[in-house]
Amino acid sequence: MKKIIFSLTIAIFLANLIFLNSASAEFKKTKIAVLDFQLQGEGYETSDMGRIVAEWLITALVKEGRFDVIERMLLKKILEEQRLGASGIVDENSVAKLGKILGAKIVITGSVMKFQNVMEVNARIIEVESSSIIAAENVKSTSAFKLEDLVVKMAEKIIKDFPLEGYIVQRRDGGVLIDLGKRAGVKTGMHFIVFKEGNVIKHPKTGEVLDIETIETGSIEIKDIKDKTADAVILKETDDKAISVGQLVKSTVELVPEALPDIEEEVEKPSRKAGRERERYLPTDAGTLSQLHSIDQASQGVKQMRESDNREWKRAFKNILRDLKYAAKRNKRSPELYLSYAKAYYAAGQLPHTEKFLKRTFQLRPMYLEAHIFKGDMYYDLAKKLESDSRRNSGYDISARDSYQKVLSATLDNDLQALMAYKIGNVYADISGDRENAKENWQKATVLSPGSKAATMAKERLKSK
Repeated sequence: MKKIIFSLTIAIFLANLIFLNSASAEFKKTKIAVLDFQLQGEGYETSDMGRIVAEWLITALVKEGRFDVIERMLLKKILEEQRLGASGIVDENSVAKLGKILGAKIVITGSVMKFQNVMEVNARIIEVESSSIIAAENVKSTSAFKLEDLVVKMAEKIIKDFPLEGYIVQRRDGGVLIDLGKRAGVKTGMHFIVFKEGNVIKHPKTGEVLDIETIETGSIEIKDIKDKTADAVILKETDDKAISVGQLVKSTVELVPEALPDIEEEVEKPSRKAGRERERYLPTDAGTLSQLHSIDQASQGVKQMRESDNREWKRAFKNILRDLKYAAKRNKRSPELYLSYAKAYYAAGQLPHTEKFLKRTFQLRPMYLEAHIFKGDMYYDLAKKLESDSRRNSGYDISARDSYQKVLSATLDNDLQALMAYKIGNVYADISGDRENAKENWQKATVLSPGSKAATMAKERLKSK
């Protein structure tokens, strides 16, 4: 009997040891590649400044401890083998293709722009798996700020886009031990949200596992850090002893998404639990995209009819909603669908519905550039109509500028960058009455893409001012 008890004790000890080791091994640094930054404008100390900026950024990211960065020599070798220079990487798809060859999960690319006394750094974070921009960051200085210091600020922003994830390996009185420590970049005072796994979410047609439901059980704060582990106190729990060994922890630099907004009855309403996790949008088929394009054109017609007091616009609007209802049956998690809903409701003059559908669009695809452009154009249009009433107009100009800036920071297309800078300048001039900032952005447009239509329009506005 004693031998059985002893054997059982040893087995439990070994099981706990194995769990602790396996849980600790779960943490893997995010593998990233950083490409040379593109230089825009003139007055750089050296033509290699784009490479130097990339090196500074790599150094700042490596210091954080949570990234595994592809060696620059390997990156150079692959670029040469694939015959890809700086001019060969023109969009997210080509960047993602390079990332797959390198075995990277994330590729960071960007640009440095210098004009007059302004220095600006833009970075785009591209997820290799989806070939899409998942975040874009921007830092700017108009003083004698060192470029290296701007890059460090950029690194701080990028780090916030990558929350730490680990597991609880031990529960103690009022506290827990997690499998993340100094090596993972954990710091004293950091807060983590704790989750347990719920139902497996499968695609209803293919049976593919899309995600696993996560249910929040509480939150913790880091108090003491070791090399591979950290002690934390429990700040709150949803129920008594809700936090337990084996549950997932995630640093709160990335907030848990709020529940998705209620939408019209023709579109499926997500459950509360599903709203707690970041959704992935499903690709929209070519047939639906073509249909949505036609609906968007019809929405433009509705807007023109409504503004010209043509009563037929209401009937046309109902037809659009009918067509959208049909399109929604194909894919209820399509950002293109919700953007078309937003455009239709804006054409009908229903701003609250427009904003609600835009919110849904961005929850499915945060860096949907077309949606950000529409949002900027919408608020610019509204601000122009209400410019005689500064009280009612308050905030529309800021929303428009922010939307255009997101696109400018995210896109790799110089012509589109120039167009966004031109539009930002227009907002400053036409709405805010800020001629200095307007002039600065129009000049930026001429630097970003000198031969573009946006640059030509910017030059015309500069002459008129």
